[in-house]
Amino acid sequence: MNLYESVFVFSGNLTEKLANDKIKHYEEIIKKSGGNTIKKEYWGLRTLAYKIKKNLKGHYFLLNFETKYDAIKEVESKLKIDEESLRFLNLSIKEVSKEPSMILKKYNEDK
Repeated sequence: MNLYESVFVFSGNLTEKLANDKIKHYEEIIKKSGGNTIKKEYWGLRTLAYKIKKNLKGHYFLLNFETKYDAIKEVESKLKIDEESLRFLNLSIKEVSKEPSMILKKYNEDK
């Protein structure tokens, strides 16, 4: 099992609840493969730098999880066909930071 850090951006046309449901769906795929989510952060509805699929805003999520490479490939293939998925990035990492990310700290300050 490897550690991964992933950032997901979903359409701003979704409600926060629907965006959370989408991320839970991808967490279930990871869980079914024997992996587990270590850290999950919702960075909020943020303005995009440029339009993506006619969207000016997107719901941002950060996930740190431990899983097999096959589960990552399955998640990526499903994200590619999901119309509400605007962007995603999966990185293999050596360890998960225990602290909240800088973006989450800024998001919580702005609330």
